[in-house]
Amino acid sequence: MISLRFENLARAPLHAVDGFTPTHEGNDFESMVRAFSTSYGAFGARPLINERAFAWEADVRTSGAFTVVHSAYQSPWEVQTLEETPQHLAFYIPHTGSLRLTVGKKIAEGGAGHLLMANNHEAGNRYVQGGPHRSDALLLDWKVVRRMLVSLFETPILGALDLEPVIDLSMPSGRLIGNLVLTIVQGMRNNGPLLSSPLAVSTMSETLADLVIRCAPHRLSGYLEEKKVSMIAPWHVRRAIDYMHVNITEPFTISMVADDVGVSLRALQMGFKAFKGTSPGAYLRSMRLSAARDQLRDPMNQQSVREICTRWGFFHPGRFSVIYRSAFGENPSDTRARAAASRWEALGAAKIV
Repeated sequence: MISLRFENLARAPLHAVDGFTPTHEGNDFESMVRAFSTSYGAFGARPLINERAFAWEADVRTSGAFTVVHSAYQSPWEVQTLEETPQHLAFYIPHTGSLRLTVGKKIAEGGAGHLLMANNHEAGNRYVQGGPHRSDALLLDWKVVRRMLVSLFETPILGALDLEPVIDLSMPSGRLIGNLVLTIVQGMRNNGPLLSSPLAVSTMSETLADLVIRCAPHRLSGYLEEKKVSMIAPWHVRRAIDYMHVNITEPFTISMVADDVGVSLRALQMGFKAFKGTSPGAYLRSMRLSAARDQLRDPMNQQSVREICTRWGFFHPGRFSVIYRSAFGENPSDTRARAAASRWEALGAAKIV
């Protein structure tokens, strides 16, 4: 059995846990849903047994990219992710009772001594089981994971990451992730010292995201292993990337890139697959997507979203929004609105001066 030394809370009654001071508590299911929705964001939920009373308590703490929830429930319930639910990478640490979740065709269940992990928008419904149930949850803003993916792979990653939901704490890499998760939880829970150190929180959030990408199994793990063996791209891949950068604003086909480089289209495709883990066309699309994001984030650029996406070769605004949201976790209009807000703030500051 996978094991890690978490505190033993198995025999503690719901309202008598040493060192645990709830920030929220109640005796009905609706009050819990309201409290968590207000603290973090919308989600779906339903009780799993027909009881009028639903005793619960929680210590909810948020700092930077992290939210930590230490919670206890007298009865089991089900959690559902909605489209508007903030996207995060969740680490679940059950102490009493258990938690069950599905990711694709995988079903994972863990109790005391186990650590489960999932992107909440990739996972199916989660079942909080046992009565009483007591657990910790560490929620990491998915934008941090996305930034680390771009940093490691040098291009936006589209689609699901398909993380393995069970962290094997018997392995060195699993212990490393588990110990860091537990350190963060203990550092924030019950008004812990991490809450007064935003720089430490920022550093630890990036470190945790980096560890998960490098050490936990997912659909890109094989490519990471290949990248460790060969960090220098073949000459024809480097030359193709240079061509793309120079001509990024111009209309061209991948066949034209191959002709300019002097290799066959198949050789170019195989080179990108081996070194970049994607096709030349997908790599070019990611480059243009990043360029579009840079313009959307520029407070001095007052072009519309439609004008910007068209400039970078995305002629269907709806499809562009879907691809953009998959890559960056927000709509293009959200990025544009934030840039506009910063422009008005700058203008306001200039007037004051």
